[in-house]
Amino acid sequence: MTYEWPLYFCLFLALWSAIVGGVFSAFSEFIMSALLKTEAAGGMEAMQHINRDVIRSQFVAGILSIAVFSTLFSFYSLTVFEGSALAALILAPLVYLPSVFLMTIFGNVPMNNRLDSLDHTSPEGHAYWREYGRKWTRLNHARSIGSVLTAGLYTIAAITLITSGQV
Repeated sequence: MTYEWPLYFCLFLALWSAIVGGVFSAFSEFIMSALLKTEAAGGMEAMQHINRDVIRSQFVAGILSIAVFSTLFSFYSLTVFEGSALAALILAPLVYLPSVFLMTIFGNVPMNNRLDSLDHTSPEGHAYWREYGRKWTRLNHARSIGSVLTAGLYTIAAITLITSGQV
């Protein structure tokens, strides 16, 4: 049975995962780098505002939706696809969930919450800011890699679905 929507859905998830990975990468490579080069109070205050704004953004909705849609799509795929396409569709959420979704929930978000609770002019805040910048950026690099790997897996799945005639 031929369905084209799974192909388009693979491409959509690939594109959205790549966009998320690009945002993470850009943030780590030059935004966070610039914030850490400023005076601690200024960089910290700017990051506090960024973290407050991002919670209400389409970006966070995208991170969450990829987790949900990729998981549901992998379960659907178990009943429809086979071979390399199925393997890629199963691997995609297995990469994304721990490296992006769970790392965000259990790594970056708690660090953001702690940063938000500190006064950006306090010595305690300044001390945490340097530690935060180093650890948060490292986690963000991992989230970027996880997003890009997920995008690659969805691209492989799409190509495999086409070449194997499953769509």
